[in-house]
Amino acid sequence: MLRRMLRRGIAWLLLASLTSCAARLPVAPAQPADDPTFVAEVAEAPPGLPDDAPAAFTLRAGDVVAVKIVSLEVTDLGALAVDGQGRIFVPMVGAVELGGCELPEASRRLETAVRTLDRTARVALWVLDPAGHTVTVIGAVERPGVLPLHGALRLVEAIAATGGTRSAASDGEIASLADLDAGRVVRDGTALPISLGRALRGEPGHDVWLRAGDVVVVPAASGERIRVLGQVRSPRVVPFHPGMRLTEAIALAGGTTEDADEADVRVLRGPLSAPHVYCADLKALFRGGAKDVELAKGDVVFVTEHWLASMGHVLQRLTPLLAATAVGLALKK
Repeated sequence: MLRRMLRRGIAWLLLASLTSCAARLPVAPAQPADDPTFVAEVAEAPPGLPDDAPAAFTLRAGDVVAVKIVSLEVTDLGALAVDGQGRIFVPMVGAVELGGCELPEASRRLETAVRTLDRTARVALWVLDPAGHTVTVIGAVERPGVLPLHGALRLVEAIAATGGTRSAASDGEIASLADLDAGRVVRDGTALPISLGRALRGEPGHDVWLRAGDVVVVPAASGERIRVLGQVRSPRVVPFHPGMRLTEAIALAGGTTEDADEADVRVLRGPLSAPHVYCADLKALFRGGAKDVELAKGDVVFVTEHWLASMGHVLQRLTPLLAATAVGLALKK
């Protein structure tokens, strides 16, 4: 009799602790911004380049030019490559620095150098191969690499030329593996104030004209996922998108199991070292008594186990303790 009473008493305490655990947690806000104690990291939105225009062609290291000297006779110097210091080497004249010059200025410089030997000489110069004019695209694109820059090229065109950003399909859902809003164009060692995500959305000032030497950096997605764990049919990481709801994330994980406590779904938000923990009640939501919770990127959704599914295991572990307590009390009588 005493043993049965102890068993019931401990079971009641366990039930009280399990059911009151969720009650001590704050209710998950309908939107992340509704909780004033939670401050999500918000990156400053780049303003873009509203006055962006294609750059004029200038000679760069690696370009190959053709040169003819016209005087009493025509001298064809053939193909000359611009070296790493921006110079070409002209027989009998020596090194002529042309790097960074537009073609009219390059012709004038070359002609000035040649006229040290022939005052009547005229120079014809044209580009055979703009091999020094390239754009590098790295990161989460299908075919990262170096693109030739023949004429004007916009940022979105460069991304398209690499096969687009990487993506993955899961249960019919296609998610980008690239952090589009963190994508940048680095020019002369400085990141331009533009957003790749906004460029792909067609916003003016962000789909900039690329220049020779630009590096397009497409970072891999970080924190753009929602982890759905616990009593769901297929625990997994699901792709996040702005406006994603709790019910959608759980549905992508196959829905809850029979052992799930749908009245106690935990949402962990923020760094796992010190997260904000909320409680959501799916039962109340289905009855129309609560709002569906809008998730934030990086959230962890944990569907708890109903106490009926775990109470037997708990009592089984406590049986030796219950028996020893009952014997001890009987001996005291």
